[in-house]
Amino acid sequence: MLVILLNCVTLGMFQPCEDVACQSEWCGILQVLDDCIFAFFAVEMVIKMVALGIFGPNCYLATSGTSLTLSSSWRG
Repeated sequence: MLVILLNCVTLGMFQPCEDVACQSEWCGILQVLDDCIFAFFAVEMVIKMVALGIFGPNCYLATSGTSLTLSSSWRG
């Protein structure tokens, strides 16, 4: 839950209209945090896929919540 909260805060702090090329130090910090958060969620997803399986009755894709996580994670 803490990572989700951190993701929401960093998304709220990002200002793409002010620094389009992302050359400021603050934009660079937010970019690194975003990359780390993406990696965390991607690893979590892979671990769940390995543990539960990908297809089947009780698999990772059996619920709509995890399907949403899969689609949003791979969109970046």
